Amino acid sequence: MKYNEGPGPSSSSQVDSRVFMHTVVPLPECPHLVEIRELPAEGVNALVNSSCSTCHSNVEQWVCLTCYSVNCGRYIAGHAVHHQMRTGHSMALSLTDLSVWCYPCESYVHHEILIPAKNAVHQSKFGFSIPEQKPESDNPSN
Repeated sequence: MKYNEGPGPSSSSQVDSRVFMHTVVPLPECPHLVEIRELPAEGVNALVNSSCSTCHSNVEQWVCLTCYSVNCGRYIAGHAVHHQMRTGHSMALSLTDLSVWCYPCESYVHHEILIPAKNAVHQSKFGFSIPEQKPESDNPSN
């Protein structure tokens, strides 16, 4: 089976037209969680409404969870990646979907230490806290 390895349409007539999808499961632990710093005293409202600190793009923003610098994602101009390479700060929070990426681990991470930052961004964007989820044992559909 051939598939398109690069962006854009393929010139091959043998490209498999089936869509392949997989579940992304974040790591529950990460050695870089110790780098997470408390939210800035002024809160996150200014962060949520800011643009990339380098190119001023307001698309696909990521906030560093060590110094709270806002930078654009790898598919825009990659300034969040450049920030990590320049500073060594490991973890960033997506202002789009509230996911957290650890650059050294090359994985998404979800841990309770990240909840205050995620909740603050959610509150700023939507005007309410992240709804609490019931444990799976309390879910009648299981």
